[in-house]
Amino acid sequence: MILSTMTVIALRCPACGRMDFHALSLFSFAGRKVKKIQCSCGAALMTVGSKDRKRFWIQTHCIMCETQHLQWFTRERLWSQQLTELRCTETMVEVGFIGPREKVKTAILSQDKSLYEMAENLGLADYFENPEVMYAILERLHKLAEEGSLSCECGSFQINVEVYPDRVELRCELCDSTYVCYAESDNDLQSLSRCAELQIQGYSPIAPESRRNRRRRTKKTT
Repeated sequence: MILSTMTVIALRCPACGRMDFHALSLFSFAGRKVKKIQCSCGAALMTVGSKDRKRFWIQTHCIMCETQHLQWFTRERLWSQQLTELRCTETMVEVGFIGPREKVKTAILSQDKSLYEMAENLGLADYFENPEVMYAILERLHKLAEEGSLSCECGSFQINVEVYPDRVELRCELCDSTYVCYAESDNDLQSLSRCAELQIQGYSPIAPESRRNRRRRTKKTT
């Protein structure tokens, strides 16, 4: 019998939206220690603790309902060859996984549905002016966030995203700067697709009527 003393935790950050991976050793809890885990952007992800190293409590910062959830697990469940799902207790949506690295990666890949499929299931196809362009832009913004390439010039990676029928508004939680990504035409998608990095720079007033004259502040690939 092989006793595993190392497990992997993957949890989506409620601040930047990235899926963050962290290794968790059973030996980290010698002496009844509590371990706090942060995202690479600096936001708090979860706290793990135990009194006897037999039962462990996990408090997660949930991206779905923006509250904290407290759940209990046995040592055998967390440090095993089985995959454990972390769910939002309000919506029952999977927000993270615990288990062997390869099984965690496989679970994340199978969890990622296309935004188009999700929107169709929710009946949102008629909400957007150009659904195909909007879904592609949302997927591109998600990828930039995953790569750490979506930020504000103030240094923050905590960017709120609000979706409208014709645009996506990005707002920095720290300094309240705003950037608008329009999603009405193929040109809008091509402009964002050329961006290797997107950084919010100062306050950009939201004025749809002057959108074609607005200069997109982005760094592009060569």
